Amino acid sequence: MARDRLKAIFLLATLKHRRSGQEFSHTEVLSEILIECLREYGVRSEIVRLVDHEIPAGRKSNMGKGDEWPGILKKILASDIIVFATPIWWGNYSSLTQRVIERLDELHDELLETGKSRLANKVGGIVITGEEDGEQHITGNVANFLLNMGVLLPPHCSLSYQGTYARATRHSLAKKFRESKHTADAAEKMAKNLVFFANGLRENKTPE
Repeated sequence: MARDRLKAIFLLATLKHRRSGQEFSHTEVLSEILIECLREYGVRSEIVRLVDHEIPAGRKSNMGKGDEWPGILKKILASDIIVFATPIWWGNYSSLTQRVIERLDELHDELLETGKSRLANKVGGIVITGEEDGEQHITGNVANFLLNMGVLLPPHCSLSYQGTYARATRHSLAKKFRESKHTADAAEKMAKNLVFFANGLRENKTPE
């Protein structure tokens, strides 16, 4: 019997609202480059634009009426690969990345109480874009969170681009990313490692 295809979810923390017709997200474009690489390995990917959902502040998995986080959490729990994708704002990740971390805190409480994580046997990755420094700081903070939640982080599991985007269009930026040997190679290596370890965890679950 054929195995189900791996699933990847990208938690895109851009602050640009698609509903209001704002300019495209640079972080989303870079995420799409990684998705192209994952597709070569048969991975089905979905980008969740957090800014276009109602996600109230809080530490619970469900904050009641109007809260759209429970639906997003269901997708996270059904995924094999979880990618945090964020722009750099003042040297740190966007507020929406912090919101995700806070809303996942109830799962961390469960882990502390039971010793079991609902995010176990999943692999994590990080995508970062920006015109300023902060990539290593963000990678360290997100990695610390994911590791403490029981998510496995493979080698070379981050993809970043720091530089100017003056007069870029969505098409020209994607072309720039694809033609950059460093960016293209990093995306391919990241995809290969995410898939390798995700498949490995399907065959050999982490010990409880």
